Amino acid sequence: MDLVANASITVFSPNQYALNETLMLKARVEEFAAQVDAFFTSIMGIIVIILHLGFGYLEAGSVRSKNATSVMMKNMLDLFLGAFGYWIVGYTLAYGRGSSFLGMYPYIAGQRLTQEFQYSNWFIQFSYAATASSIISGVIVERCSFVAYLIYSFLTTAVTYPIVSHWAWTSEGWLNVLGFKDFAGSGVVHMCGGACAIMACVIIGPRYGKYPRKGEPALDSSEFESHNIPVLGLGAMILFVGFLAFNGGAVLHISKTGDGELVAKIIINTILSGAGGAMGGLIAARVGLIGGKRWWSYLHAVNGGLFGMVSVCANCDTVDIWAAWLIALCGGPIYSVIIKILEKLEIDDPLNAIAVHFGGGLWGLLASSVLRDDALSDKIKAGQFLAYNCIGALAITAWSMAMTAVIFMFLKYTGILRPSEDEEILGMDLATHEEPAYRFKSLDFSTSSEGDGCSPPGSISGQEGPSTRHKSSQANLTDPFLTSTRQV
Repeated sequence: MDLVANASITVFSPNQYALNETLMLKARVEEFAAQVDAFFTSIMGIIVIILHLGFGYLEAGSVRSKNATSVMMKNMLDLFLGAFGYWIVGYTLAYGRGSSFLGMYPYIAGQRLTQEFQYSNWFIQFSYAATASSIISGVIVERCSFVAYLIYSFLTTAVTYPIVSHWAWTSEGWLNVLGFKDFAGSGVVHMCGGACAIMACVIIGPRYGKYPRKGEPALDSSEFESHNIPVLGLGAMILFVGFLAFNGGAVLHISKTGDGELVAKIIINTILSGAGGAMGGLIAARVGLIGGKRWWSYLHAVNGGLFGMVSVCANCDTVDIWAAWLIALCGGPIYSVIIKILEKLEIDDPLNAIAVHFGGGLWGLLASSVLRDDALSDKIKAGQFLAYNCIGALAITAWSMAMTAVIFMFLKYTGILRPSEDEEILGMDLATHEEPAYRFKSLDFSTSSEGDGCSPPGSISGQEGPSTRHKSSQANLTDPFLTSTRQV
């Protein structure tokens, strides 16, 4: 009874009660908005990760059949190995606190992700991080050892890329403070991956027989053609869809006023940039800018579409639809010139990914700087935006190439960068994994002139194991899938 008697009862006035209810409602609305934003970024991150399915199919169709399994495995491990590296140190270097150059704490090995509500941001940022490594693996496909792949893929996702993203996408990053603008990663993701790929390609050298050295067989270019165009096309279509989330998800929230319309605008800009790029690639091939032939090329239309989508990433939130289309359309000649330069320098890029990602990323950073809405009406601003993005492009290229040079020179001088010549000729599917993408009765080329309907003419079916299937150097370099199907 004394407790009841001494208990104080707080009586709220109507105004105080209404204020408390308002504050509680506001807190609930803010919490709901935060959960909606987290769900939005998580879903977008999942769709961005589907890009790796597209990369896998695109690369598998582009290479020779004897390396298709290896390509799919590397695209899978870009995700899983990359996730481990990004969890251990990558996210801290990218979004941790520390300096204008890199983050140093507090997210090492996932620490404080829970306390600071970082799970959804970690996931979508990882989905971008894994893309840079995939660009490299596509460029040096068919001639990189598996151990070397594990090392460079881990370090690219855990160190090289995160530091670039810290520069551009954090409040204390020096490029962001300078005024550099790259909304969805033309430079941060694609130029970074493309610059890494250029240096990797130079150090590792071309595929055996592509640009013959003294004493090597001179092979027709058809020996290195894509072995399965429909599979390549399936990968491209998946990439086109994934790109819509890649750019749209970069908003990182959906609960603020105007977010829905902004995301929709970005998606429309992305699909129209794909349209412009595909048209540019078609025209470039048809007028003979690529390879000297004049034909309606599906492959260059695909790469043109990807070039366009890469180029619009930089300012897909601030350019008008016509500008997105125009930027991408102009990419056709740029794409073709880069291919010619790489051929002249004997840089072996089976997928033309350097032209797509490095070329598209650089063009996007420069062109969109002067075509964004707030630059069209102000020439001084346009000049400033262009200058800042030029500085950013140079910095990203220099850092990415330098880090890749260190990694690949170490791999080269320790003797683990490339497989042996015999392994490269046999193909990574058999030499490394013993899991060929296609099962043939035999790939042994002998003097017999009779075929069994499955083996190439001159083969003896069922006699040899994987390690002894190839006899002559000329036969070794022939794609077994194409060799078999050409006889049908």
